Amino acid sequence: MRLRWLGLFLLTALLPAQDFGRLPEWAAQVARATAGEAAPENAVAWVLLDRTEIAYTGSGEIRQRRFRLVKVLGERGLRQGTFVIHGLGGKGNKVKKLKGWNLRPDGDLVKLDSDDVVTMNDASEAEFSTDTVTGATLDRVVKGSYIAFESLEAIQSPIGPVAATGLLETIPVRRWELDVAKKEGWFTNLQLVDVRIDRRHFLPWIAKVEPLGATGLAVSNLPVLPEDEGGHPHRYNVLPVIRVRFLDPAHPAARMWATWDEVARWTAGNYATATASGGVADLHGRKGPEGLNALWSWMAAALNYKQVYLSAERGWVPEQTVEVGRKRYGDCKDLSAFFIAEAKMLGFTAHPTLARINEGEIEAQEEPFPIFNHVITALRLDKSLGLPGEVESPKGRFLLVDATDPFTPFGFLGSGHCGRRVMICLPDGAQWVTVPDAAILRDRLSVDLEGEVNGSALRATMKLKETGAYWNLRAIAHKGGAKAMREALMGGRFDLPATAQIEVVRLGDPLSTDRPFEVEVKITHPDGFHRNGAEWTLAAWGIPYPPALIQKAGTLRRYPVASMATGELSYHATLTFPAKIKPVLPERKGDTPFRTFEWKAETEPMADGTRLRLSLAHCYKPVTFGFEQLDKGLQAWKQDRGLVKALREDGLAFTAVAN
Repeated sequence: MRLRWLGLFLLTALLPAQDFGRLPEWAAQVARATAGEAAPENAVAWVLLDRTEIAYTGSGEIRQRRFRLVKVLGERGLRQGTFVIHGLGGKGNKVKKLKGWNLRPDGDLVKLDSDDVVTMNDASEAEFSTDTVTGATLDRVVKGSYIAFESLEAIQSPIGPVAATGLLETIPVRRWELDVAKKEGWFTNLQLVDVRIDRRHFLPWIAKVEPLGATGLAVSNLPVLPEDEGGHPHRYNVLPVIRVRFLDPAHPAARMWATWDEVARWTAGNYATATASGGVADLHGRKGPEGLNALWSWMAAALNYKQVYLSAERGWVPEQTVEVGRKRYGDCKDLSAFFIAEAKMLGFTAHPTLARINEGEIEAQEEPFPIFNHVITALRLDKSLGLPGEVESPKGRFLLVDATDPFTPFGFLGSGHCGRRVMICLPDGAQWVTVPDAAILRDRLSVDLEGEVNGSALRATMKLKETGAYWNLRAIAHKGGAKAMREALMGGRFDLPATAQIEVVRLGDPLSTDRPFEVEVKITHPDGFHRNGAEWTLAAWGIPYPPALIQKAGTLRRYPVASMATGELSYHATLTFPAKIKPVLPERKGDTPFRTFEWKAETEPMADGTRLRLSLAHCYKPVTFGFEQLDKGLQAWKQDRGLVKALREDGLAFTAVAN
């Protein structure tokens, strides 16, 4: 045994050592300086340096360089051998240089070959886009490898020289640096360019920041981004980020990021150009408020929402409204511009209004930056139309309209706009307003079920009535009709086995927004009332699922605890059984920070069995527990989860009644 260990020792000693001098000089210096340091506990990889250099070169162009050195510590760290750059595509973004090195523990050096660099379109199936992803993967990465990447991009964004970068990763970062500069040439004078660096949400993640040069900064030993924590606010509102703006008085798209008024004027100008002509919609001569309702109905029936970005500018500039009318589709900018142009033909003035939905919310005191992801419109009103979406501001009364939402009645907004701040872009500047609560169409669903049990088989007729988008039934029916509705109910809504059957008996008109949307289906479940030990369990059609686990046992919570779920459910079921049964849970009330509910299960004896009546009134409550309430929020989530889990398990469980 001693000879064996001696042989292994001699073999290891003969292996070539990693020669850091074979890495580029910036990476070699860091590798040598950290060679004796202990890696963070349980880390699969360790970012020794992540440095970004952002330089303004004039005429709206940014040059961005990235230097990254990572030491691979475990199998899951092998993915660090891939480097990705997200670009604008077209003229907006050029990857000028991308180099990579893999210094293996056996001493071999693998360099990145140009054939290993791939650029592809970055668009989903629902959109067309020139956004690109440039990626490269180094070969033969193993545990102990030092991975270095160096990149250079030239960015000419249509919205000006602005950039943003996050700091935290799912692996520890030893040193993170950002250096910002103005790069003057022989024929460029950038003395009047103002450089703004805005830091957001650094606390409680990052307490100490070091200055780096005149305008840069550095952070050491960054905390790890939590991977396994759910139930938190959108990362936009809680994670640290740095935003950089170069305010160049000689370049309009750079100058506009000095104030929100400038952003609003630039946006208003773009829409004024796109909405120069209207009259595409056939409104049969109707004017005034009646004409607005007719326009809303016409757009819902004739136009489709689709993202089409065939140039980088299209992410910000709407298409000519005559083209939208001709093609019969457009994105939020295009449909909002179309509404503005057609409303003008009716004698109304409307303005583009910038918003942010789904991906976090705009906070108070935000500095000017491209933080919006949605466009709606603000219709100026000389007097009230009596609609809930109206809002009063220092610059007048407006009606907020989301032209991308044909399933919401005119005068209302969908639940995604609840409480959001939006910026009305007027020709003379910005007007911020908050969406009023009365404007939100509440998401509601009523479920009425009648059926019978025969053995373990359950047959039932179910009638659904939806207001708003509780289950998005209108959108499902509009897009795919009865087939899509059947697939949606079979899957995530009811989680039925393949042996079950659903027949869609009736679908309402998804565009008739003056009444709840109705769906009627017949369902056959071969095991809808199955034996579970000494009890029988009924299929849980329409009963809310328990919230998921959001925290690994034994780990400290890092994110705030939050739930954005909304909506009200009214559930009623009448079922007949050929046996005498009684409910395990006849009634229960619940009131947590996340929901309220009231449950009842009542039985009525029959000559040949039992009639069962179930009812549930359930309402979600959006709530956030901040960083100072992590333990309280986590405990509240666990209690809420246990309560809902017990409701589903005990509320749908039954025992036999002795004769």
